[in-house]
Amino acid sequence: MHTSSHDGTCSIQPGTGVRKLHSTRRDAFRNVNSQPLAYVNIVGGKPSIIMDSVYQDELEKSNTEITKSPRKYSENVRIAQFIAGPYLHEEEIEAIVANGPQAIVIHGTGLGHLPIDDPGKDAPENTKVWRALTRCINRNIPVVVTSQCLHGPIDMNVYSKGRKQQEMGLLGHGSVTSPDSTIVKIHYALSNNKNVEDILAKNLCGENHNVLRE
Repeated sequence: MHTSSHDGTCSIQPGTGVRKLHSTRRDAFRNVNSQPLAYVNIVGGKPSIIMDSVYQDELEKSNTEITKSPRKYSENVRIAQFIAGPYLHEEEIEAIVANGPQAIVIHGTGLGHLPIDDPGKDAPENTKVWRALTRCINRNIPVVVTSQCLHGPIDMNVYSKGRKQQEMGLLGHGSVTSPDSTIVKIHYALSNNKNVEDILAKNLCGENHNVLRE
């Protein structure tokens, strides 16, 4: 992909850590908690590949298995997605749950927060959302939090709301995986009867390489 809005250098981006962040720019594809693997320059009409030093080091010391056949992804897996905000309601959650999703992903605000508190007693819907998500956990439906911010980790230790979410059983704390790759990981886990929480915490192919440490 184009590194800038001009012709010339292009970036080789990791598929697990890139997103299109502009609808028209030539350099629309940008990294999310990652960096280009290499750059391609055209010198004298011939392509020249410049490896990123960090990626080169990873290649030299990596013993990652190279997949030679497609992984299993079940067509029967259904993952529901919600956006955290003032229009997230209990009824929406329950309506989706009634259709039998195997997991729920919620794009939270900031560090990964959801509207589940009502300290001023003026947002009763938040309490209903909290109860609805608690029922999902009790039904063994994994509820995973990502961030609308895209960049940065999910850190549910900073504020009391995040700690409450962890106590509820919501997953995602510590992850730097993009929302898109997070959903792929969940789908992979569910398709292969693997524990969703365990898979989310792993760095399978570079998508979670700088996971937040406690």
